[in-house]
Amino acid sequence: MAFLTKFLTILILFVVVFLWNKYLIEFILNRPEEFHKKYNAENLDKQPIKFYLENKTAIIKFAKGFYWFGFVVIAIMILIDFIPRK
Repeated sequence: MAFLTKFLTILILFVVVFLWNKYLIEFILNRPEEFHKKYNAENLDKQPIKFYLENKTAIIKFAKGFYWFGFVVIAIMILIDFIPRK
């Protein structure tokens, strides 16, 4: 029974991280670009927005990898019972 509880917890966590990475990361990280293209178009060639626009795909991949790494660490902690119960 404990294995089933752990499995379901990890599965729910996986679904949450998957949906977060699939929809919200790109939505959140595209907001600065949309804002600056709409209200600050003449300054797109200045830092820090220039850096962001040039490296947007790398930043998005890093953010997604960060959340997947966190999922893996938490899943391992759940499997080895590192998280204390109250």
